[in-house]
Parts: sequence; structure tokens; C-alpha cells
Amino acid sequence: MRRHYFVQMNNPQRVIPVGVSTISSGASSLEDGYKSGGTVNVGYDGTNDQNPPDYGIVNIYQPASDLSKLGKKSKDMYEDSHEKSESEIGGKGADEDSDIITEYIGHYGLWQFYWTFLLCLFQIPTTFHIFCLVFQAANRDFWCARPAHLRSIPLELWRNLTQPNGGQCSHVNAPYQQLSVHNFTDYFASVNVSSLEQVSCRGYEFDSRIFGQTVITEFGLVCDRAQMMSIVEMCFLAGAALGAVGSGWISDQFGRRHTLMCFALIQAVTGFLLGFVTSLELYMAIRVIIGFASMSVAVVSFVLVVELVSGKYRTIIGILNILPVAISYVIAAAIAFFTREWRLMQFVITAPGACLLLVWYWCPESPRWLLAKGRIEELKAIIDQAARVNGFKLPQGYEKTLQVSETETSGDVVSVFDLFRMKFLRTTLLMLIVWFGIVLIYFGITLHLSNLGGDIYLNTVLAGSVESIAICLSIVVVLKLGLRVNLFIYMVVAGLSCILMNFIPDGNLWVIITLAMVVKCSVGACNAIIPTFTAYQYPTTMRNLGVGAGNFAAGVALIIVPYLWLLEHVDQYLPITVMGVCSIIGGLSLMALKDKLSKKHQQRHRSGSGASAASSVTRSTDEDTRRIQKHFPRDSSENGLSNIGFAQNESIFL
Repeated sequence: MRRHYFVQMNNPQRVIPVGVSTISSGASSLEDGYKSGGTVNVGYDGTNDQNPPDYGIVNIYQPASDLSKLGKKSKDMYEDSHEKSESEIGGKGADEDSDIITEYIGHYGLWQFYWTFLLCLFQIPTTFHIFCLVFQAANRDFWCARPAHLRSIPLELWRNLTQPNGGQCSHVNAPYQQLSVHNFTDYFASVNVSSLEQVSCRGYEFDSRIFGQTVITEFGLVCDRAQMMSIVEMCFLAGAALGAVGSGWISDQFGRRHTLMCFALIQAVTGFLLGFVTSLELYMAIRVIIGFASMSVAVVSFVLVVELVSGKYRTIIGILNILPVAISYVIAAAIAFFTREWRLMQFVITAPGACLLLVWYWCPESPRWLLAKGRIEELKAIIDQAARVNGFKLPQGYEKTLQVSETETSGDVVSVFDLFRMKFLRTTLLMLIVWFGIVLIYFGITLHLSNLGGDIYLNTVLAGSVESIAICLSIVVVLKLGLRVNLFIYMVVAGLSCILMNFIPDGNLWVIITLAMVVKCSVGACNAIIPTFTAYQYPTTMRNLGVGAGNFAAGVALIIVPYLWLLEHVDQYLPITVMGVCSIIGGLSLMALKDKLSKKHQQRHRSGSGASAASSVTRSTDEDTRRIQKHFPRDSSENGLSNIGFAQNESIFL
């Protein structure tokens, strides 16, 4: 396949595409001819005028001995700009995901590492608030409370005599106020207990061997008030569903950084306030606010993280951004084990979010959002800092090249309705199905580990550990096979494992838990991959909305989760079957979507743009080429040097 290049000639007004190059002075190659002092004759037959190819940029450098003719300014620019080129640093990381910002700060460096690490930590308090009800509202054994003057009666004796049928919500109607510790047993021995009327409990006592004070015990959410627990859980998840979409619009209007920090502040304040509430109604109202703030923090922090990097690191960091979620499960289990009381646990899980607010002043805004909004002065300050930390040398006046292209500014402000226009309609609908299936099974298992049996603390630690391993391993697999294939495999495996649980004979608890860990491992990897996969389905200006829409479908699934497990009263296998079927349907939906990170798609994209996939010249868009050429014109001296490559930190491999 013929390679085409842009060669900078002496005429500053023209860039000539090269079809065939001939070398004078008997040189065998372009490089040899140049070193021998020959000239480069450029020939172009014009046959490609109708369909001009996409050209790379080739810088024709003078020998070092001739640099003195260029003047000190050009020499310094040459040495500085090529001290550390992106292609030398990134290697294969320099790909089609590059942009003008990448050319100045690189795909991934020390600056990106520092901030992506800190921003990933925002997932920890968010996960704490989502997951805390597993312990704060754990199911506990309970019974009708003993009157104050009969508290010394042994518990087993009390339950056997007052609740002979094993009921928990009623007891036999007896003159308890007239009984004492001494005649209590004699009274029940003298009457026919089965003939006594059953009355509802006036109060309840709870088993405190595993859990201390919980939301259920404090607000009495048992028996006829048990259904309130599903509403309490739904309050948080409904707020999360609203925050998933609302945060996208807010961050697009006011910026990623301030949106993230404002919602993190709201999350911290309401988290502390929740530990002081004394009424169920106020508790539910605050949980709605925390849900909205927590999901907003999760969505915006992810978008900000992936917009700080580019190339293959966008996939790697996007997946690693979810790793703190899995680690948070293990930490939450440890916190719950040592605190026991729900109010104390609430204060402890809120503290990390409050501490993270200290980085507000130094936290950078998304450079790509600033570029899209045309806020060049703020963008320049970030690029200056990032380039200095990463070791890049910037040419003077480079900010003149930081202009958003006309294609990005021609449209009006995007809204959520743009996701459902014809161009993105199919993508959006399929992504909603995929997100719904992943989150339904993910939180259906995660938030109801106690339904599987066994020790809740041990189950949580195991689930968090296997999910952490799955997330780390998925990075290697994704880079080899792509995002879509992995999502498909993980979702189908998780769905089949759920359905397989229905065929395990009773009493095989460890087999059930093993299958549950397989589900948790598979769907945990899906939960890490799906935000990155979604982000690649939409352009930069719609990326936050796209991820937000996916999280809205996730929020709907979250609202359904508390009621899903109520289907156990219809059939004990029904909840896990529904989750398995939804996961398989979501996996099949992926087959109709594109994997923009797969090698096959990238090769097709390069071929469609007219560039050779085998070329090792770093590609640049025509828009960037024209922009940089305008502000960094080639030296007009006879042996001048092209400044285009210097502004873009490009290298040549001939």
C-alpha cells in the first residue's frame, strides 16, 4: 500500500503531497540522498485528485552541522521539542485517540498518574454510602419484647411460652402486668396456651450477637412495617437514578471539577447529618439527597479521569477507576465489623469523602472540556503545569493552536434528547439494556449477600476480593480482545451461573456461594468495563450524557432490586432466575454495538480515512495541521526547518 506524506518545501504557502519520491546524486533512499547533500524531487501525478488520501506529516531535518544556519531560535526549538517526543514515550500508545492536547502533555505521565489516582479515591465514599445498608439494615432475629418488670425471665422460656407457634409478630394475650418473675411459669402451666388469643406485639427485641443497633431496630421496620425497608432502600436508589442523568447536564454546563467537588461536599454534609436523625421520614429524605450526590460523584469523577488521559490509557484508567469500588466492599465489611452501631458506621464512612475535599483548590479541570468550551487561558495553565511535570518542552505561543474545530462548535449545546436522535438512537437504547442487565445482577447479588446464607462479613470480603482480581485481569484481556467481546463473555457467564444455582440441591451452601462468587467476579468486571465502553460510543461533548444515561438505566435497576428479592415469597428461585435472564439479554444486545477499541475497528477506521495502518508516522488531523501551520510557519530561509512537527512533538521513522 502506497504511503503518502506531507513534505514541507521552501514555499511556505504550499504543502505538496508526495506520491512518488526520487532521489538525486545516486542515493538509494530519501535519507541517504538527504545526508549526501542531494535534493528531493517530489512527483505527484494528480491521479488522486478526486479522492485525496489522508496524509501524515513528515519533517525533513537538516544535518546537525547545518543547524547553525537556522539561527538560535530555530535550533532551540528543534532541540527542546525533540528532547522527549510522544512517539518515543508512548510507543504504541500514540494512536487515533490522540488530539492537540495529547501532543503537548502526552497520553499518560506523572501528572496524569497523580490526578487519576486521587480522583479514583472518590469512588470509595460513594461505594460506602451505596453499600452501607447491607450492614445498617441487616436482617436479624427478633421477638415480642418482654415487659420491663419481666426482663429477667430467660429468653428461651419467654419465647416458648408466649410465642408457642414460632411467630415473631404476635404473642398470646395474658395479664402480663399482673404476673411476676416468680409466678410467670405457674400461670402458663395452669392455662391452655393454644386457646389464648394472639395479639400483636407492642414492642420488639432483637438479636444483638452479630449486629448492634441498626436502622431496622431503631425505627421498628419489622412485621407490618417490614415493607418500609424496601422503600427506605429505594429512596437512596431513586436519588441515584436522578443524579446519574442530572450530573451529566450540570457538569457539561459548569465543568467537571466544580460539579464533582460540589456534590462531594453535599455528600459529606448530608452523610454526617444522617447520623443525627431521629425520625424515619427525615432519614428517607436525606438518603434521597445522598443518593443523588453519590451517583453524581461516581459519574463525574469517572468522566474527569478518562478526559485527563488518552490512547490506550483511557481504557486502562477507565477500568482501574472502578477498582476502589471492589476494595471498598472489603473495607466496609471491616468498618461494620468493628463499629456494629449504624450511627457510628455512618460517621466513619462519611469521613473519607470529607477529607478528599481538601484537593478542591488544586484539582484540575478537564482540559478537553475547556478546549470544547473555548476557555483557552485556563487550558493553557493546565497544559503548562502538566507539561512541566511530564517533562515536555512547549514552544512559545503554542496556545494559538488551542482552538476547537468548527465541527465541534457548530452544534448547539447538547441535551439528553440528542442521545435519542437517529444517529445515536440505536446505540443509546442498546446501552440502556446492557446497563440495566449489568446493574440488576451486580447489585442484586452485592446488596443481598445475606440472602445467600453464610456469614455476611466473610461473604462480603470474598466478593470484594474476587471482584478486585477480576478487574485487574480484565485490563489485560480487554487490551487483547477488546471491550465488547469481554463484556459479552462476562455477562453470559454471570447469567448462566445464576440460572445454574437453581439446580443445586439444598444443603450445598458452599456450591451456592462459589457460583455467587463466579457471578460477582464476572459482573464485577462488567461493572468496571461498561463506563469506558459507553464513553467510547459517544463524542466528547456527549460523553458525560451517554454515561449518565447508562447510569439512569442503572438507577432504574437499583430501584427494582429491593422488590426483586420479594419474589422469593412467590418462588425461591425466581429472583436469581430473573437476574440471570436479564444478564444474558444484555450480553446479546452487545453484539449489535461497535467495539471502537478493537484492532479490527481501528484498522477499518484508518483504511477509511486513507491512511496506512502500517505507517509508523504519528498521524494528525487536517484541522490540527492547518491550525499549527498557521501559527508556526516554516522558517523562510533557504534551508529552513518545518515548525509543524515541532509544535506537535512528532517523530519521523523512514
